[in-house]
Parts: sequence; structure tokens; C-alpha cells
Amino acid sequence: MALLGDLGLHAKPMLFLWGVAHMAYLVAAWHVLRAGRASRFPALPTLLAVGLLARIVLIPTAPTLSEDVYRYLWDGTLVARGVNPYPHAPADSALARFDGPLRQHLNHAEVPTIYPPAAQLLFGAVARVSPTPVAWKLLLFLLESALVLALLQLLRSRGIPRERLLLYYWNPLLLVESFGSGHVDLAATVFLLVALALYDANRHTRAGIAFGLAVMTKYVPALLIPRLIRQGKWLLLFVAAVTAAVLATPFLEAGGALTTGFRVYARHWEFNSALYHLLHRAIESELTVRKILAVAGVLATLLIGWRARSVTRAAFACFVSFLLLSPTVFPWYAVPVVALLPLHPDWGMMAFSGLLALSYLPLPAYRATGTWTLPEWILWVEYGSLAAVWALVLVIPLARRVLARRAPSGADARVDQGEDPHVEEAEEIQNEKR
Repeated sequence: MALLGDLGLHAKPMLFLWGVAHMAYLVAAWHVLRAGRASRFPALPTLLAVGLLARIVLIPTAPTLSEDVYRYLWDGTLVARGVNPYPHAPADSALARFDGPLRQHLNHAEVPTIYPPAAQLLFGAVARVSPTPVAWKLLLFLLESALVLALLQLLRSRGIPRERLLLYYWNPLLLVESFGSGHVDLAATVFLLVALALYDANRHTRAGIAFGLAVMTKYVPALLIPRLIRQGKWLLLFVAAVTAAVLATPFLEAGGALTTGFRVYARHWEFNSALYHLLHRAIESELTVRKILAVAGVLATLLIGWRARSVTRAAFACFVSFLLLSPTVFPWYAVPVVALLPLHPDWGMMAFSGLLALSYLPLPAYRATGTWTLPEWILWVEYGSLAAVWALVLVIPLARRVLARRAPSGADARVDQGEDPHVEEAEEIQNEKR
């Protein structure tokens, strides 16, 4: 993929290579999960070496699938020069003195920035050193080491084989979107996983700082707040609120403009969402559809916060519900879900993370015509396959139980040699109680 050059012009060969990589990922994931607690395939050093090589190959490449990284660097350049990025869109004449190569790469230059304060500070830190995509991706690479350590700690505390890290570390979507395109979602996911690991270790003050950083890097981790309220983690929430306030302080002079870009995004953006597409067929008003999905999202988050068996499972379920209910589902929105797969393997989400790449198929036509049209069949393949895999996951255990009842005495123990999911659930519950 790195040798293809502009991936936007070579979408079909890119998708072929992505598909091959994703099949290899699924085969490796099957080996790791099938081996259970005796897993030694592949050994952790091999696992890390292969993933590291993929990252090294992709980091120097140009981000040709998305122009978001240039917006990060534009915002960062403003922050580095002491300019608040929230009051004015890049196209405003007030910022004409900053005209240059970065501005030429910007998409939606008429919309003020949507990125929260912690993300802006990260952008500014990179811009002070080198306002280039490679510099930004190198920062993500360094930050990710904290995510890997947090995941290994969470796996160890639950008695889960550390080789399950493969479900995150080898995922092609994570590799392409984070180290090819450089999306900020990985930075938010780093802070979230660190917060979860600290929470697991009963270090709630530090967990609050990390959680505040996660929410102020990308707002989606805030979906976990109802769960934390349900658990009565008031110290963590208080520290997170203080952290968020401190991070926002340098930008407060923007007033209401702090959320202008985000409100424009929430009101008008729509992409690759099956539920939005289906509802819009029945309901003419776009705003009504968005309100229905928003209410459904709130209810789902509250239900998950009340019923989830552990905080990590609540985080996983919240991010999955976000992917299903959001009017906008860019492939990189799945990065937090991928990061939680080692703790909560889900074949539906593993398959879905590969199928999301199909949304890039119209990119060459968009480059040629300036009109974006996502064929309906792509939605059917993405979400239909997800539903089919989830259905199989439900049906197969039922079939095994039926076979076990009919098997001769003593055969029950041989029906399924895999890991018992209830053991893992019990460990999660005990960890959370501690």
C-alpha cells in the first residue's frame, strides 16, 4: 500500500491489499483466540515486531485518503503563534496572513475547527517542532506506546493471554487510519485506555486526569460518564472535570465560538450510516432523523452504563452503539473499538473494521467530479455482514448446547475446548469490585 502513492487515485488496488491484510489479521486472531490461555501463537516479540514494521512503513507516506491531518497542522500553527483557532474558519480574511501550503490542503475551510482543546494543544506542540504529517504521526507513534502498556496491564490483571494484543496491534484499519492518515482518534484512545488501566489499578486521581484528556481530545469518550456515575466514581469525575477546565482555559476567550464547528458538524455531516439512511427514507426531515438517533444514543448509553458488567465492557459497548447510531461513520471512528478488542473479542466488530474500508471505493470518482456518492450496496455489505456475523455468534453456542445434550455422557467436556467467557466476566467483575 505504501508503494501505491496516492491511494485516492488507486482505491481498487488499495482495497485489494487492505482485504488481503485483513484476512491475514482474522486468521491470526482466530489462532490467538482458539488457543485460549495456552496461546503462544504468535509470541509477543514476533507480534510486536510485525506490527512495528507496518507502522514504520506507513509513517513516512503522505495522508492521501484524508486531509484531516492538514487541518490539525493548520490549527496547531495558529496555536503555536498564540492565535485562538476557534473564532475564525481558515477561509476567513482575519487569517489571511497565515496563507500558505497548509491552507491549500484544507477541506471544509469555511467551517471553524471542531477539535477540542487537548487536541489543539497536541497540534500546537507538533507545529512548534515541525508542522508536517510525518511529525504528527511520529507523535501518535510515541503516544501509542502508553496504550500498548495499558492494554498489557489490563490483560494481565484479568488473566488473559498477552498475545491477545494482536487483535489491536495488527488491525489494518488501525494501521492505515492512524499511521497512514494520522487521525487524532488514536490520541484520544491512548488517553482513554490509560484511564481504564489506572481505574483498574484503583488510581482514580490519575485516571481522572487521563479521562479528562481523552474527552478533551475527542468528545466521544464522554459516553462513559453514565457508567462512572453509576459506579459512584466521584473523585475520578471531579478530577476529570478540573482537567477539562484547565485544558479549555487558554481558549475560553472564544466564548460560544468554542463549539461552532462542532455544532455545524452535528447538524450537517452525514456519511456511511445505515440507520440514518434507513430512517431518512421514512422521515423526510433530516433534523428529525438526527434527533431520533441522538435520543437513541442517549438511551443506549444510559442502559449500557447501568447494565454493563465492567467499565471496559461499558466502554466497548458505548463505542459500538456510537458506530451504529451516529449519522457519520468514517472508518477511523472504529479505532477505540479496535483498541478494546483484546479485552472483549467480537468477531462482528473485527469483520466490520475491515469492511469499513469499502467506503473509500467512490474516492477516485470524487477526485474526478467533486461529487461524493456512496453506493447503497456498500452499506448493505458493511452492516449486513456485521449483522450476519453477530447472528452466527449467537446461533453457534446454541447449536453446541443442543449437540452437548444429545452427546453420550462425558462428551460435554469435549464439545468446546475454547476459553469459557464466563471466567473472563467473573474476573472483570472481581477487578471492578476491588
